[in-house]
Amino acid sequence: MASPTITLPELEIIYRDVWVMQYLYRVMHYWLIENGWRDSKGNVDHESMEILYMERRGTTFSPSHRELRIWWRLTKQPAFFFQQSSYYEYRMDVDFNVIQMTDVEIMKDGQKVKAQHGELRLMIKPYIILESKGGEWKNHPILKFIEGYFRARILKRTLEDHKKELYRDAYRFQGMIKKYLELKTFLPEIEVFHQKFEYI
Repeated sequence: MASPTITLPELEIIYRDVWVMQYLYRVMHYWLIENGWRDSKGNVDHESMEILYMERRGTTFSPSHRELRIWWRLTKQPAFFFQQSSYYEYRMDVDFNVIQMTDVEIMKDGQKVKAQHGELRLMIKPYIILESKGGEWKNHPILKFIEGYFRARILKRTLEDHKKELYRDAYRFQGMIKKYLELKTFLPEIEVFHQKFEYI
C-alpha cells in the first residue's frame, strides 16, 4: 500500500529566447543542493537526480532543431521548527520540455560562448509523502487503526505548516530560475547569476 500523498499547486516557467543550458543546469543544481534537496537515496550528484534525458534531432524540414525531455526527481527531509521529522518527506519533480532548440553563439565578457535558442518550459511539481520511512504506522498492530484520526485531527495544523514551507521552497526555486533568465518575478531582488548576453 502506497504512502498517502499531498499534492501542491504546480509552478511553470515558459521562456522563449537565448540561454546557456550548461549554466542553467549548474545554477539550478547548486541551488537545490544548498537548500537541502537530494535524490531518492540521499545523493547530491546531478546524475542521480536526473532520471530521464531524451534528445530528439530535427526533421527534414528543420534539421538543426532539437527537442529535449529531462526529468529531475528530488527529495528533502524537512527540518521543521528545528526538529527533524520522519513522518513527512518533501518531494519535487522538475520536468524540462525544450522545443525548437538551436545552438547559437553569444558574447560574454568579450568571449564567444555557445548558447541555445528556443522555447524552454519548466514544470515544478511539489508534493508531500506522509510516513515515507518504512510504514511504521501501517505495520503497527495498534497504531494502524488511529493513523487516519491522528493525521486528520492532531497533525492537521502541522501538515498545513509543512505545505506552506514546501510551497515557499518551490516558489523560491522558481523565482531564482526566473531571475537567472531575467523574467518578471514578484520575489525580492536576489542573486544575479549572469550579465545580459548579446548576439554576435
